[in-house]
Order: sequence, then structure tokens, then C-alpha cells
Amino acid sequence: MLKISRLSSTRDVKDFISLPTKIYKDHPLWVPPFRHEIKAIMKGKGSNLFSNGPHEFFLARENGSVVGRIAVGIEQAMNREKGVDHAYFTLFESIDSKIVADALLKTAESWAKNMGMKFIKGPVSPTNGDDFRGLLVDNFEDPPAILMPYNPPYYIDIFKEYKVYLKYLAFRYNLENVISEREIKGTEIAMRRYNFYVEEANFKHIKNLARDIHKITVESMPEWEEDIIKPTFDEIFQAARTLKLVADSRMVIIARSEGRPIGYFVAFPDFSPIVREIGGKLFPFGWYKFLTKRKTIERVRAAILFVVPEFRNRGVPSAMFVKAYKNVREMGYKIIEGSSVSWMNSTMIANALRAGGEEYKHYIVFGKNLIKRPLSLREIYGYAADRFSSKERVLV
Repeated sequence: MLKISRLSSTRDVKDFISLPTKIYKDHPLWVPPFRHEIKAIMKGKGSNLFSNGPHEFFLARENGSVVGRIAVGIEQAMNREKGVDHAYFTLFESIDSKIVADALLKTAESWAKNMGMKFIKGPVSPTNGDDFRGLLVDNFEDPPAILMPYNPPYYIDIFKEYKVYLKYLAFRYNLENVISEREIKGTEIAMRRYNFYVEEANFKHIKNLARDIHKITVESMPEWEEDIIKPTFDEIFQAARTLKLVADSRMVIIARSEGRPIGYFVAFPDFSPIVREIGGKLFPFGWYKFLTKRKTIERVRAAILFVVPEFRNRGVPSAMFVKAYKNVREMGYKIIEGSSVSWMNSTMIANALRAGGEEYKHYIVFGKNLIKRPLSLREIYGYAADRFSSKERVLV
């Protein structure tokens, strides 16, 4: 007997959090999230997604055994910003059973319909980051980078009735392939011609760094950017404090023109092999392994790059990347993963390929119409609808 029910007890919460351990027991590349962080997220701490509107958590049980989970909700702030009536689903997991998966998705769809929503999308991330955003649809052989999604290959078949809503790309750079002198000279020429320079972040003055990052982000984030709204200073400040703990200042590059911050690049060590080894448990002994094995890490994840509009075609992204590339190479790392890049960001994709990046992974956020009539592009993509006029990218 299959039963789908809302979480209603401490035991339910525990079962919800523990289920992935069962799902991924035969998937050695999976990186478990930190359990204490998932508990906090489910309580709404550190999750704008759950803080910004109604949501529910559901469990699937079959003959008393937990076999699936899903969270569904409405991010009202995002809907107002984008002018849409969207619901989302997140934290989806299911055993290899179409019956179980369909029951969970139908439950989420029914909840969304009852709330008056026209469209449901997912998986999205409760942290508004990349960690749960999208379904990995290819290359299950290479391990996931830190804070990037990973799922069993059979998940792809679960979403046959859904359409592609958004797509994200990951690029791989081999640090043994030295950046060409032509690329280096090109960035030097660009810096002189357009009067800017790049420098490593100053972690000693974290509040000033947060102000610079916030200013760049607010100026740089395009209105068409899908499912992202501009962060507050407090959100950036908290992120900067966390970044100080996990990154090295040599991996965080700031671009300036006459002192004005015009761009930033953020990378950090890929701790995923260590997190995998400690099973997502920092306490009581995980911290020791985490700290003592940092020097064994070989990969860096380049996660964020923003440039203010008037400097986007002036070599700023390349200059920041070259600076970071040199630094991480000198630090002994071997690989950089650049992730994730929106399929609509043609400039970033071109920059990645020009810098020698190999497009090697893809992630999809799926979507489904919840009403009987076809939805317009405006109802699906909001104010960014004009960016999705190409037939290859239209979700119908």
C-alpha cells in the first residue's frame, strides 16, 4: 500500500532527512548534504524559498517503509518580482519506482492547483543556490563538485511528462593546460585600454568586501535572469562571512576601475570528496577530517562571476579568470569546474569556451502547465519572456 502524507511529527522530519541515505546507498559519487543544514533549512533558517511563502513537506510510504519525499510551495516574493503564478517543488527523492515518483509529483501539482497556481517548476533549491537546483541529465561518471546536484540516472524518466523550463551548464578546465600568452597579453591590453585592474579580495575587512560584492551584484544582475531576485546586503554579508571560512582570498577576485568595484569572481576548493567521506556529519569527528584533509583536494569550483553592464565586453571576465587561474595553479590544484552557467547567458558560455572550458555536464529545471489552456511565454517566464522567443527554448 502506497500512502502520501504531510509531515506531522518529529519522526516524519527525521525520515524526510534520512531518506537520501537509502536512495543513494548504491551511488558512491553522491555527496550527502550536511544534516544540520538540512534541519535548519526545513525550519526556514537560511532559506528564502521557505521564508517567502506557504509550503508543505510530503513523505511517501509503502507498506510502512519510506520510499519518497517532496516539498512544494510558492515563493511569493519571486512571483511578484517576475509577474507570474508559479509553484515550485524541491528536495525531491524517490526509489526507482514510477508509481511512487508520480504519486509525489501529482501530490505537489494538486497542492499547487488548489493554491491557484498556473505552473509548477523544479527541482529548485531551498537555499537559492545551485545545490538542489536542476536535475543532472548526463555524465553520471564524473563526481559532482561541491554544492552541485547529483541524482540517479533513472530520475530522468520520471519527468517525461514535464518540459524543459531552464537549463544550466558546467564547464571543466584542466589546469595543466597553461593559459596562452596571447590570452594573458590580451587581458593586460584590455586593462590598460579600459582603465581597470584586478586584485585579490581582502578578507580582513569582510564588511567592506560585502558592500562591494552587493553593489556589483545589484548593478549586474540582469532583469531577465531566471528565477533569481536581487539579494539584500544582509544576505550578501552572511554569504561573505561563510565564504571567508571555506575559500582562500586568492580565489576571490575583485575588478575595479578608479577604485569603483565593477566585477567579482568567486571560486572555492571542492570539498566534496571529504564531505562524502564523513557522510555529511561534521560532529563529533567530521570537523577533524575536514580540516586535516583540505590539502588533498585537487579541484576548485568557480561558482560566481558578475560584471557591471558597461564593462562586460571589455575583457573584465577574462582578466579576473586569468588572475584566479594563475593563483589556483600555483596553489597546486589541477582542475577547475565552472558551474553553473545559464543556457541563456551566451556571453558567459562564449567566455568559458574561449578560456579552454569543456562543456561537460547539464542540469535541467523542469516545468508543467497546471491549467487546461496553453500558457503564454509571459505566464511562464514573466518579464523575461522576450528572451525565450526562440522555438528551441519555448516551453509549451
